[in-house]
Amino acid sequence: MKNFYHEFEVNSGLDDVWEFYTNIRHLEIVSPKEIKLNIMQVSDEVLKEGTVAGLSGKLIIATKWYSKITYFGKYQYIDEMIQNENNMPPFKKWKHTHIFKEIDSYKTKVIDKIEFAMPYGFLGNILDFYIIFKLRKIFKYRKIATKKYLENKT
Repeated sequence: MKNFYHEFEVNSGLDDVWEFYTNIRHLEIVSPKEIKLNIMQVSDEVLKEGTVAGLSGKLIIATKWYSKITYFGKYQYIDEMIQNENNMPPFKKWKHTHIFKEIDSYKTKVIDKIEFAMPYGFLGNILDFYIIFKLRKIFKYRKIATKKYLENKT
């Protein structure tokens, strides 16, 4: 199992950041274009415990996956990839914890913790380093896109 951690600060109040990140459509704003993320289906536009989303895009290769909100609390939620009856997820394990902390009334810390494991045994282990590289790139974009969207909101 591998871990990835990313955090950044955004000049926006905690409730505004929370509202943005708990709407499933935030993924369309914070995902790099080359991923070609598509929200195929979702049980709830505003996330809550039990929300399931069907997504497609290019992680390593073009693929489809399903994610479920397995925990939803005050300023924190967890999404995990799940197996769907039609589809095996691209990761053996994917657990993404989203945490939002107020720094002051106009600044929020956004924290992402990801635990993942690749399928394919030894070959999957070799891909771990590539996945970490891709995650760094994705979350760099995510930081820029979040700041651009929330800090320029009128």
